[in-house]
Amino acid sequence: MHLSLLSSIALSFLFHTTEQPSDSAVTPKPTAESIMERAIQSIGGKRAIDSMESFEMHGVMRLPNKKPVIEIELATAKGGKVLGMMSFIGLGQARFGSDGKTAWEQTFQADQTIHWTLIGQQALSQKVKQINWLEWLTTLPQYLGSMTVLKKTEFDNELCWEIEYTTHANETRSAFFSCDTYKPRGRRSHEQTSSGLSQVDVAFRNWESVDKLLLFKEVAFIRNDQEVTLTIDHIEIDEVPDALFKLPHEVRALIPEP
Repeated sequence: MHLSLLSSIALSFLFHTTEQPSDSAVTPKPTAESIMERAIQSIGGKRAIDSMESFEMHGVMRLPNKKPVIEIELATAKGGKVLGMMSFIGLGQARFGSDGKTAWEQTFQADQTIHWTLIGQQALSQKVKQINWLEWLTTLPQYLGSMTVLKKTEFDNELCWEIEYTTHANETRSAFFSCDTYKPRGRRSHEQTSSGLSQVDVAFRNWESVDKLLLFKEVAFIRNDQEVTLTIDHIEIDEVPDALFKLPHEVRALIPEP
């Protein structure tokens, strides 16, 4: 049984007939580099982010009718250590993790049979990014070479700078940053469906101070005007015990003998 996280506005401007200076003439577009630098600074700065030894969060994902469907826990630590748990309410629990050397995944089948496998670092990284959107932001600068600052536009009810970029998988996406504070406000992508391309927005909301950082406590996944939300009710920095990342004995049994 394959399960994955649920993942899924152009504003028209009215111009007067009289000739007026354009917005770009009044406020020149910033560069992608300067937007990224200010975005990192807006949530606490590179030094505070880089100094984090560990990060832990807990949240619940809800459908548009507010029904809870997935309980999510994620812990990460320096050295590539990860433990993630997704409890699909009424169905079962899936987990993944790494002790910094060996990455693994535990899934369940429709008959509740549990399956353990070793996975690659790329697969592990993708699973973490589906949950930890802070990591998405901090790794975004790797795409600077393909970034283009498009325009000011409204995203999730806030005027933002839209930056278009191309991923290593040759996918075109947009990132949005507040024109006022440069705080990251979200991401836009397009996914192929049976009825054609579907726009998927991921919006960051409800920002709060956590230790030295300013972090969002809600992530909204918006597709076709339907909104699924991840409400984060717990975030902890530099308090995760190292023992949490110890490999389960089922995983150790899968590691080939040297």
